[in-house]
Amino acid sequence: MRREHGVYRERTWAPAWVWVLIWGACLAVAGATIYAAGRDPMSTTALVLTLGAVLFFPLLMSALFLCLDVEVRADQLFIAFGPLHFVRKRIAYRDMESAEPVTYSPLREFGGWGIRPTGGKTAWTIRGNRAVRVVLRSRKQIYVGSRFPQRLASRIEPRLGRG
Repeated sequence: MRREHGVYRERTWAPAWVWVLIWGACLAVAGATIYAAGRDPMSTTALVLTLGAVLFFPLLMSALFLCLDVEVRADQLFIAFGPLHFVRKRIAYRDMESAEPVTYSPLREFGGWGIRPTGGKTAWTIRGNRAVRVVLRSRKQIYVGSRFPQRLASRIEPRLGRG
């Protein structure tokens, strides 16, 4: 299978505090599990399974959600969370009406970061307060988080209405 190379690609990582929160919580649970095992011995298998599950969780979260990739491709805008792109969205340029850089309030307008639908708007963001607002022909709006929203919008605009 041939992988299409994007015309523009941007990767944004989650802020450090998110990494610390996820890994810290899991390591705290792992420590508590080891402590509890020392006080009330449980089977080695149960201990290994518990620790495996606790340490697997941050790895899974890292693979699924700790970065946001945005690609301006020949025929579509591609948005995906995590380096493995399990959670993704494709938007054909023919379905777009406009794309403009915006500064917004993720907490006030969407209740936070991530994939956040509210009303006729959906945010695909991982950090910060800058995005490209893509207005679809259906009048729905998609906020695509970006470190360089002017650059991203300038790559999308010439492709609008194609296809």
